[in-house]
Amino acid sequence: MTNRDFFKILIKVVGLYFFIQVLFTFLPSQIGFLNFTSDSSSMVGTIIYVVLIILFITAILYFLIRFPEKIIDLFKLDQNFDQQKISINNFNQKNILTIALIIIGGFLVIENINTLLSGLYLVFRKSMNPLFPVSENSSIALILPALNLLLGGILLTFRKNITNYFEK
Repeated sequence: MTNRDFFKILIKVVGLYFFIQVLFTFLPSQIGFLNFTSDSSSMVGTIIYVVLIILFITAILYFLIRFPEKIIDLFKLDQNFDQQKISINNFNQKNILTIALIIIGGFLVIENINTLLSGLYLVFRKSMNPLFPVSENSSIALILPALNLLLGGILLTFRKNITNYFEK
């Protein structure tokens, strides 16, 4: 594997990770801003802000995943190495992408299981004691970690299918 191939894989994996983080973390928090506006003029401004941020982030992520060669050329990532090839026995693009999916899926599972379990515990406590204080956004606080946990599980379970799709 050449240095250029390694950096292309690395940039695509980082783009994929940021896409997952934006989809399940950043977008819900930005859409949450819409609930805090009271009049129509601030609501329009907030909608414009959210749409511009979404377009900007989508453009960056598309560029990361679709054109990693241009990023490599811009920052000259494949130059000034002693050797032009990375000698890793039994590692090819498919194996590295599979390992990256395992890392991303595992990170999503580990990061969100604690949040989901604590949210479920609070809901259980509320059901046992009606006087126990629970925030009104408890359903959203359960849905987002559950979706991240589900996505992590999907990445771990279907990593070979996803790797085959990205190899095309």
